[in-house]
Amino acid sequence: MRVGMTRWLIAILIAALAAGAATGMQNPLRDRLLRNERTQQVSGWFQRADTGEFFLFDRSGDAALLQERDAPDSEVLVLYPDRAPGGGTAFITDTGREVIRLTGLGGATYFPRTSPDGVIADFASPAGALAPPPRSPDEVRERAEELASEMAAALDRSISITYAPAPRAGLGVQYDTLHVIARAFDAVRGERRRLRGVEHVRIDLGETPAAYRQESTLVVVIAPLLGYSGRPSSEFIGQVLLSDPGAI
Repeated sequence: MRVGMTRWLIAILIAALAAGAATGMQNPLRDRLLRNERTQQVSGWFQRADTGEFFLFDRSGDAALLQERDAPDSEVLVLYPDRAPGGGTAFITDTGREVIRLTGLGGATYFPRTSPDGVIADFASPAGALAPPPRSPDEVRERAEELASEMAAALDRSISITYAPAPRAGLGVQYDTLHVIARAFDAVRGERRRLRGVEHVRIDLGETPAAYRQESTLVVVIAPLLGYSGRPSSEFIGQVLLSDPGAI
C-alpha cells in the first residue's frame, strides 16, 4: 500500500513538472529543482546579483577554489567545506573566513570583502577546473628576484629569497606562491615596525601547506603537486608576518 502511494505521488510530480515545461509557465518546484541541480555542478561560473560580476567556483578537488573573473591577477582562494549555521555548507579559507555558502535548496551566497553581509549569487554556466599555468625554472627564478627587489624597496633593506627546487609539474604552484607572498607583504607593509625582524624568505617543500616565522626567516611550505591548494593564502602569510616569532 505504501509503495503504491509513493509511486502515485511520484507520477503526479513528474506530470506537474512536465506540464510546466510544456506550457512554459512558471513552476516554482521545477525551478527550485533545476537551480539545485545547477548549483551542484562541480565547477561553474556564478554571477553576483548586485553587480553582475562573475566568479569561478571549482569543487573538483579535495579543496574548493574560487577566483573572480574580472580580476585576472587576483588570488585564487582555496576553500574548505564546513557546516553552515542553519544548514547548508560554508566554504572557508585557511584563516577561517567564510567566502561562499551553499544551501540544500541550491541557493548560493557570496561573501566578498566589499560585502561582508553577503550577496546572492546565481549559477550561470559550467566551467573547467582551475589549475596554475605551467611555468619554467627561469620564470620562477626571475619572479623570486623581482619579489626580493620589491620587498627591499618597500622595507628599505635587503631581503633574501630562497626556494627548494620543485618538480616541473609543480613550478606553477611555486611561481604562484611567490605572487601570494608579494600580496601578503603588500597587505601588511604599513606595519613596518613589526616587520623589522624579517630578513629572509624561504620556500620549502612539504606534504601540506604551512607558513611560520623562524627567527628572522619567513618560512612558507608548499606541496607543489596539489595545485593551488598546495600553498597557504596571502592572508594566512600576512598573519604569520605580523606574529611574534618567539611565540611560534
